[in-house]
Amino acid sequence: MKETTRLEEIDGIAFEEMFSQYLPIVYSMQSRYLIRDFDADDWLQEGRIALNDALRSYRQGQGTTFGLYYKMVFENRIRSLLRRQQAQKRLAQQQAVSIEKVGLETFSEQFHYHECVEESIYISEMLLSGELTLSSLEKRALYFYLKGEEPWTIGLRLGESEKAVHNALNRAKNKLKKKLSTAKI
Repeated sequence: MKETTRLEEIDGIAFEEMFSQYLPIVYSMQSRYLIRDFDADDWLQEGRIALNDALRSYRQGQGTTFGLYYKMVFENRIRSLLRRQQAQKRLAQQQAVSIEKVGLETFSEQFHYHECVEESIYISEMLLSGELTLSSLEKRALYFYLKGEEPWTIGLRLGESEKAVHNALNRAKNKLKKKLSTAKI
């Protein structure tokens, strides 16, 4: 029991000396496990925390040396960190919603007519370069539509009827679709 008390009451200098003795265990774990966003200082900090925990909980005469006990405590701590990291990674997957379950209609209001990034970039380049010929109304209606405005608010902004804006958007979309179908992206 006397040895147990001595290990619990170790001072800062003795702690650091003891920690430097067990640094190879820290480096060994660092080479075996990959923890996202962990640098060398983080590994050393976790090693010190594990050493402090091991010093507080180690009991002599239980059939293991302190070095093996420290290695077990440190490895358990690292595995706990890895489990927590994996749980955070899966959080987005747990909150995901399947399109098959809720139906495409649920998402349709969030999707504009183009579906992929390459098309979006290509469309922007076509519009900026003047490669696509659009009327003044089609350009202005498409501009506000792509910014997320509804056809009726676009009509108010441009002094046009909602039907005229719908027609202009449909013409612009048809021209874009025709241009995209002839181009190979």
